[in-house]
Amino acid sequence: MKKILLLLTTLVAMTACSLCFAADGNDLNKQQKTCERFIDAIDAAPAPEYAVISPLLNAKLAEKFTDKVYAAWQKGVKEQFGQLKEAKFIAFERLGTASRVTYVGNFAKNDKVAIIFAFDEKNALLELAFRPIPKPAEAKPAESK
Repeated sequence: MKKILLLLTTLVAMTACSLCFAADGNDLNKQQKTCERFIDAIDAAPAPEYAVISPLLNAKLAEKFTDKVYAAWQKGVKEQFGQLKEAKFIAFERLGTASRVTYVGNFAKNDKVAIIFAFDEKNALLELAFRPIPKPAEAKPAESK
């Protein structure tokens, strides 16, 4: 009887933990798939078509980010930062109803660039930003007087 009671207690505890653990997991998975599509748009050949990208956008962003803007964006990223060598997932942040997913990309012209994706509560892309990460300043030796 003690073993059955212990088994039931363990089962209930494990079930309660699984319900409370990683509540944002599904949102993160959906958002990472969107991020991967945009990373493929600047890295993969052939790049995803605009028809694949457009359903992932928030309605307000979709009005501004047309197929012509999409093509110009791809070209501009490659001109400014060079070819993407690698992109690594860094962080997922929940910001009230919105959330932010951050990757760090290594490009040919810039070693480290933060690629920041902002999402709304429906997991639609709100904003996409590229921010170069400055190299730490080297310490200069103190001058003697």
